[in-house]
Amino acid sequence: MYPHGGSANELTRWATAASLIEKGSFEISWTEPLIGPNVDTARVGDRTYSNKAPGPAIVAAPIYAITRIFIGPPTPSNIRISWFAMRFVVSTLPLLLLAGWLFRRGTDEFGLAALLFATPLFVYSLLFFSHVFVAVLVYAAFRLLFDKGESKPVRYVAAGAISGLAVISEFPAVFAVGVFGIGLLFTDKADRFSRLGYFAVGALPFVVFLLLYNNALFGSFFSISYAHESFPEWAEVAGQGFFGIGLPSPANAYLLLLSPSRGVLFSSPILVLPLIHFVRKFDRRNLRNMVRLAAIVVSFLIICGHGAAHGGWAFGPRYLIFLTPFLLDPFFEGEAVEFPPVLMRALITASIVLCVIPALTFPFAPPEFTFPHNDFWMSFIRGEGWFVPNLANVVGIANGPWNLLPVLLCLAIIAYALRSNVKSTIRFLLSSLAGTVLVAVYLLLPGLADREEGAFRRATIAERYFKPAGRLDDYITRAVSRSDETAVENVRRRQWAVADARAYAPDDFPYLARQPLAPSPTAAMKEAIQFQRQQKVMEAEDLLRSGEELFPFARCEFSTNLAVLYFTTNRKDAALSKLESVQPLVSRGSSADCLRSQFLLGSLYREGGRDNDATSAFQLFLVNSADSKDPGILNFRKQLLGK
Repeated sequence: MYPHGGSANELTRWATAASLIEKGSFEISWTEPLIGPNVDTARVGDRTYSNKAPGPAIVAAPIYAITRIFIGPPTPSNIRISWFAMRFVVSTLPLLLLAGWLFRRGTDEFGLAALLFATPLFVYSLLFFSHVFVAVLVYAAFRLLFDKGESKPVRYVAAGAISGLAVISEFPAVFAVGVFGIGLLFTDKADRFSRLGYFAVGALPFVVFLLLYNNALFGSFFSISYAHESFPEWAEVAGQGFFGIGLPSPANAYLLLLSPSRGVLFSSPILVLPLIHFVRKFDRRNLRNMVRLAAIVVSFLIICGHGAAHGGWAFGPRYLIFLTPFLLDPFFEGEAVEFPPVLMRALITASIVLCVIPALTFPFAPPEFTFPHNDFWMSFIRGEGWFVPNLANVVGIANGPWNLLPVLLCLAIIAYALRSNVKSTIRFLLSSLAGTVLVAVYLLLPGLADREEGAFRRATIAERYFKPAGRLDDYITRAVSRSDETAVENVRRRQWAVADARAYAPDDFPYLARQPLAPSPTAAMKEAIQFQRQQKVMEAEDLLRSGEELFPFARCEFSTNLAVLYFTTNRKDAALSKLESVQPLVSRGSSADCLRSQFLLGSLYREGGRDNDATSAFQLFLVNSADSKDPGILNFRKQLLGK
């Protein structure tokens, strides 16, 4: 159970599922006062929707309804319970069901361990994302369509329905599903078209649903959520090419395959063996293998053209995770037996370690961390003692290193299971040790985690998601000592963002002791401005004064708005004094509200006949606001420059 707010990707799904039950609608703006603003949203007029495909939220909605019977309507204290239950059903359970199905069909311990623990599927099975759900669905459809067995219409209808659910759960799944449809044209001549027809019949209800969903929410049958992104950065990506997808690039191919940051073969080196197997055993006459390979290659090439192929804050190449069962298929089917057992066990050991480590702390590595195992996840474990909560913490046991004991026990069970079909214990231990040492060398490489930018980023994340401990105060002190105004403002913005994030649900339980959520500086500012518009002067003044005290990093902004309130209520001396008091905080990197204080100060000086002081204030304003893109600040500059 990951603190504090998890991720925008998960929260937007939680909000949609909750909205379907609470409001009977996909519109989620009502959740913002509870969980805060979300970047993973789409806006249409004054309505807010999730920007994600709706499938997982629809599947999770009944689970939300069941938990609501026991915990009541959503509050900061109970969100994590419904969230956890929905995650378990949508992400964890499908992976376990696939493993059980493969076990009954004879997949050995090695194939099951690879599926459950040695790829990014493991990490995402612990998160309320769509990737594991879709991976299982798409692979199940593939097995129904192209495994040997009696050719019954129900198989193809079921495969079509499963494929349709996959596409409305994660849009990139359509690439693999399209390959399936083409593959059916190469089956037996006698009934190839009937098979394709049954497949289409199964998928049709989901196609119709998606068209109606798009039309109802976004105004057109063919307008999907990505065309209405609310977050400017994602909107820019979506505006490139076809909903953010252009031509494949070698840089993205390296990123998704080999890079320590997102490379699937780096985080799961065991997957190198199936790729070698595909090349060595390539057979055009085997339609099943051809379709499997085509689904992988086509999807990979298309995702390599994505404008944000890194997937944001993530573990591994999350847009490609739905292909993982296809990569593992040779292990499931007992085909990849030509490799030396020592090599196979060394690689699966390395893969398990590399996939378990992110699950021990905070699995969302920002894309700027080039070596996240070393300079992100292990840095949190070593430097912060940051261990993710588990069920024992729910009953009141303090969080700490002991949380690793269940993990170590599970790893021992996995090792025992893998040992059961190995003739030589010594060789098994040596190969496992080799894989562990290989990973340890990378994890312990000196210098990677010592970079200043990375350390600051980790400090902001630890403040926001771990235990607040004033980690950013030292960065302010150092920036001030070297007169680095840009760095000072950067730290203040991060402090503001941290305070905003920690002001919203869920609360810290079971990670920390439950306590009332602190107010959000952004929400407090908006509420004060609203009070001013409603002529509620005393309420607005109380909020702004409280903001000055509660949020030292935002003192300039709260004081500036307080000065405006004083001025509009004919307390010009108080307004002047307040604006003068914050001038040492104004610099080129300041926010628009803070920069505004200098223009307002100059205006008050000029109104009071202090022309020299006014000229000096205006000149400072022009210097400090030279790089601003804020419309209000640009308007002030035009007034002064006469342009």
